[in-house]
Amino acid sequence: MERVSARTSGTVIAVAGLVLAVVHLQSAVRLRASPRLLVVEAMVPLVLALIVAGIGGLLREERLGPAPFADRTLGWTVVGTVALVVAVGWLFADAAIRGQSVPGAGRTVLNAATLGAVVGLVVGIYDARGQCQRRRAEQLTRINDTLRIATQEMVNATERDELEAVVCERLTDTGIYDGAWIGRYVPGDEFVRPSAWAGHDDKYFQPLEVAIDIDSQTEGGPGSEAIRTGELQPIQNVFAEPSLEPWWDMLAEKGVESMAVVPLVGSEHAHGFLTIYANRANVFDTRECEALSELGESIGHAIDSMTARKQLGRRERELARQNERLDEFASVVSHDLRNPLNVAHGNLELARMDVDDDRLGRVADALDRMDELIDDLLTLARYGRTVDDVQPVDVRSVAERAWATTETEGAQLRFDDDPGTVEADESRLTQVFENLFRNSVEHSSTSSRAEPGDSVEHGSTNRRPAADEGVEFTRGGETDAAVTVTVGRTADGFYVEDDGPGIPESERDRVFEGGYTTADGGTGFGLNIVRTVAEAHGWTVAVTEGAAGGARFEFTTAGAEATRRER
Repeated sequence: MERVSARTSGTVIAVAGLVLAVVHLQSAVRLRASPRLLVVEAMVPLVLALIVAGIGGLLREERLGPAPFADRTLGWTVVGTVALVVAVGWLFADAAIRGQSVPGAGRTVLNAATLGAVVGLVVGIYDARGQCQRRRAEQLTRINDTLRIATQEMVNATERDELEAVVCERLTDTGIYDGAWIGRYVPGDEFVRPSAWAGHDDKYFQPLEVAIDIDSQTEGGPGSEAIRTGELQPIQNVFAEPSLEPWWDMLAEKGVESMAVVPLVGSEHAHGFLTIYANRANVFDTRECEALSELGESIGHAIDSMTARKQLGRRERELARQNERLDEFASVVSHDLRNPLNVAHGNLELARMDVDDDRLGRVADALDRMDELIDDLLTLARYGRTVDDVQPVDVRSVAERAWATTETEGAQLRFDDDPGTVEADESRLTQVFENLFRNSVEHSSTSSRAEPGDSVEHGSTNRRPAADEGVEFTRGGETDAAVTVTVGRTADGFYVEDDGPGIPESERDRVFEGGYTTADGGTGFGLNIVRTVAEAHGWTVAVTEGAAGGARFEFTTAGAEATRRER
């Protein structure tokens, strides 16, 4: 059954109050000669009647009591009036049966009717407010349930189209709202058009086009304002909003009286807005706006997540294509370049058996350099930038093994206490030490230090002293080495340091670049490999000045597991 409007209910109550006031005014005129009766039987009822008329006027203007439940106030007013009239009439009937006369019975009944109307009004307003609160609580429960379901759908949705369609359907399925649509926005767009909708037919939504002007604070409708400010825009009466005038006919046709425009706020900008329609005015109060604002933020973050996943997927596909190209490159290097180099080496050895020419030595050096370049390029191409198989590795053992397999003649290795253990791929950590040791020896050979042959002979120690001895491992039996390399522990990792000429501060940002070298015959890939392996483990590596003025490479290994997971 259709509810009686607040305007109708208030009008009926106000008219009834005025009619009673007129009647009581007439009684006051008749009783003016008797002041006591005038006050009791005319003036008090007259004031009560005027109160009824005034309350009716306030209800009619929706200024007193919940407007959606004004008909309940009217009902209670009628009940109160009838109840007291019946009660008084019953008493008069009883007196008449007993043969007793009752003076002024009609005036007493009218007074009872007036009092009953006042009592009914009070009870009705109280009841209407209670009904409104209960309805609001139920409505908020449904809204929260809808938001919860919509949030679950957001978690499950993998595509933006799917997410937007589900949200609109969920909002309209509950019966709380009559229609909903989502418009997408990209910074720079001048218009927003529906991308998903529910509740009304397609013919209504498809022609919609909302102009966006984020530079103006005075022009533009609620959609533009929602995008510009990132705040929900509630419209309690659509026909009182001038910017909606072009759509008033369509809104009236669909029975829309209020609406809310909810921005879909992302991490950087609004991705669009959600527009919600209701078939009654003054729907979107503070609590409901807060709930819908949370929904808009959730949708915005979900879109952020989907965008990030798509970008990550594209990046992964790009990396996969790069890895394929690197594999092809490694295949070409290992087969198509190695074979002719082996032929060149073989023929060079045969030529040197027959001819003693210094130029052949330079050819041999060039071929050796090509071998080194191929080794470094294969290392970069084959191992990539990630590691999965890590385990606790003793830094000292790995460093000693790398020292034994690297051309470090004339140099010495020293440990500053026990460098500890790290979570690493042992073979790739060995590459780090080999390249750092080779870098120290190569660059120290160009310094003003003593030549390697001046102080040591080829050889190595066999005993591993205790960790706290600060021992030296040298190639040869002397300690007056061309360069001393020290490996030690830091608060959050380990370091490798030499006492060579060091690296100028202006060059430290470039030393890890591929192809960068200052040593004669260097490939320029050694330190690039060091950084690549470090980053693959989730470490960071930095170059500073050592205690003796040489180069110091510090590796920060703390937090490496979390860094690898993020990658």
